[in-house]
Amino acid sequence: MNFTQLRAFDMVAREGSFTRAAQQLGVTQPALTIQVKALEEAYGVKLLDRAGRGVSLTEAGAALFDVTRRLFALEEEAQELLAASRELRRGHLRVAADGPHIVMGMFAQFRRRFPEVRLMVTLGNTAYVRQQLLERRVDVGILPVTEEDKTFVRVPLWRHTPVLIVPLRHPWARRKSVRIADLDGQPMLMREEGSNTQRALEAALRRAGARPRVVLELGSREAVLGAVAAGLGFGVVWKVEAMGDGRFRALDIRDPAMRSFDHVACLGSERNRRVVRAMMDMAKTIHRAGTVLDAGAITG
Repeated sequence: MNFTQLRAFDMVAREGSFTRAAQQLGVTQPALTIQVKALEEAYGVKLLDRAGRGVSLTEAGAALFDVTRRLFALEEEAQELLAASRELRRGHLRVAADGPHIVMGMFAQFRRRFPEVRLMVTLGNTAYVRQQLLERRVDVGILPVTEEDKTFVRVPLWRHTPVLIVPLRHPWARRKSVRIADLDGQPMLMREEGSNTQRALEAALRRAGARPRVVLELGSREAVLGAVAAGLGFGVVWKVEAMGDGRFRALDIRDPAMRSFDHVACLGSERNRRVVRAMMDMAKTIHRAGTVLDAGAITG
């Protein structure tokens, strides 16, 4: 078995692109294409579907990618074990997070502690982050994880509280807080399926028996913030996401059950990699110190 070909396939599958994979491995794109094609021809199987500049995994490719991710994670773990220094001085860490507002302070701390470690960050909703972890496209995810979910090894990080954001000129802008029941019949901007914010809001609305008038469904928290600022309706976001934005008014929501708890999570097979442990240990330190127990209090 040719490990060069396996590594080429693994990187293309991970990056979703021959161009980006070639850049990561420091080889030319034609050379990388030859390696992947040789692997497919050697075993008479199609591993990748080419579509424009990107690629997608076939069923056989997805199965092989699961194996190669574990294989090269073990290789990285072995390299770390044999490193002459016990201090983490180099490496790379791929992270997926469900929002920029809640993680940049933590990343700044990580960079100060490990300046030579390269952080590669992707952002998306909770469903996206979870999928990136399951497909082994990232090493660590920052997302809400329930106690019943045994899929990931996790470290609790911080708690989020919700706010209702309303246009500055709306009469409700003079309020300090609202109840979920007050949203019955009100113009609301909703998030897409897969959003943890949307899941929590829908559960709270069901408990209160409230039925708002849905104006728009939007694909990101930034779109919700902009739509509220434009006067299109109300939105619900986590408090940290609305802090320091003077385009709208943020009102506390009087619903103690509407909370979200973020964790730093990884797959069990990744937990012993030194660079992953470093991020998990930092999360433990932050949580124990209580500095970001409530994400609304985060500072860089």
